[in-house]
Amino acid sequence: MNDILQKYKQDLAIKGYSKKTQTTYFGCVKKFLGSAGKPSDTLDKSDIKSHLYRILESPKCSCSTMNQTYSAIKYFFQQTLGRPWEIENVPRVKKQYTLPHVFTQDEVFSIIKGARSLKHKAMFMLAYASGLRVSEIVSLKPEHIKSDKMRIRIEQGKGHRDRYTILSEMCLKYLREYWRAYKPVEWFFEGYGRGKRLSIRACEHAFDKAKRIAGIQAIAKRGIHTLRHSFATHFLEAGGGIFQLQKFLGHKHIKTTLVYAHMQEEKTIARSPLDVYGKPGIF
Repeated sequence: MNDILQKYKQDLAIKGYSKKTQTTYFGCVKKFLGSAGKPSDTLDKSDIKSHLYRILESPKCSCSTMNQTYSAIKYFFQQTLGRPWEIENVPRVKKQYTLPHVFTQDEVFSIIKGARSLKHKAMFMLAYASGLRVSEIVSLKPEHIKSDKMRIRIEQGKGHRDRYTILSEMCLKYLREYWRAYKPVEWFFEGYGRGKRLSIRACEHAFDKAKRIAGIQAIAKRGIHTLRHSFATHFLEAGGGIFQLQKFLGHKHIKTTLVYAHMQEEKTIARSPLDVYGKPGIF
């Protein structure tokens, strides 16, 4: 089994999947082979269905876990084993449509104020002001801050795509203050040790502390990534365009961005354009 797993690991790397996806897919297939308990060349449709059903019956099952497992096993069969994918009649789990959690403006400001250091304050402000993912925050380099164009360059974000996002004037002021105090070398936000990149876990831990200091109610799904959701929602509420937002967030499909438009509609009082632009006596 080790030989076939090693081959699968190589196939994932050659495909160009991100490190995170490679680790996830590898773990899914390793569990599948372990639960099947038989040589890979004897695996068939019934083994796949049985494994997916076991996951579905697990109390910790999510549609994300199911679909990741489905995709991982499919790539394993087609690429590593060189066999046809014969279970097209087994549907993926239908993803539940849920609106992302967001902070109010006051909650965001309270969290930023609750940061224990200038570094953490700059990180949280940047996540909210520019809509960055935590992985993009820790990958940021000094040269990515384009203050002359008021943009931030994101290199190889999710989906291996480069993009530019907006840079806030207020945030730039704090980034400069942070720069003067910390003088980072390679990574804009360094961890322990000169020139070492800050870990994602350290960011999340610092955010959880700031949230507790701010007295924000503990909700499991309101982590540091919620600052990105809050940026998107508040950007539209402030009059920003949906296509601008798509570019700033780095979404490949506008459908992904439109979820924030739906959230905005919840707070918007619908008015006819005739009532908005028409004047008494105009007719």
